[in-house]
Amino acid sequence: MTLASGYFVLTPIWHEIVIGMVAFGALYLVMTKVFMPRLEKVYAERHDRIEGGFERAEQARAEARRVQTEYRTRIGEARDEATRIRDAAREEGQRRHDEVLAGAREEAAGMVSQGREELASQRSSVASDLQPDVARLSRRLAGRMLGREIGDDEYRQVVDDYLGQRV
Repeated sequence: MTLASGYFVLTPIWHEIVIGMVAFGALYLVMTKVFMPRLEKVYAERHDRIEGGFERAEQARAEARRVQTEYRTRIGEARDEATRIRDAAREEGQRRHDEVLAGAREEAAGMVSQGREELASQRSSVASDLQPDVARLSRRLAGRMLGREIGDDEYRQVVDDYLGQRV
């Protein structure tokens, strides 16, 4: 293949090759000195953002696990403390209940004892108060039954005879 000027198409033209090489070298230098550092910097920033995001996410997960463990520990401690407080309150309530019940029983026993003493005292008082009336009424009744009045000596003799027969 030749051209009209007598030149073969595949024949290299040296000055174009040299200019192409110089242009390629200049382009290579500009790319390596200007664009490649910027591309490396952008790549490193993106890589750091991505890797840093993963690392921050992992740190956040670890912190969340730590906080959750601490939370569960505190909840467990709070439940234990609540159980201790509830049990102590229950024991204190039972102790107070027992104290009040014992006090009430002692007071009731004292009141019953006092009531019995008062009743015995009143019984003896009533018996001593009624004794002369009973003697007078029984002597009057005996006199009505016999149709005559009975004297003190005769009355005592009848009572002593009656009591002798009973014993």
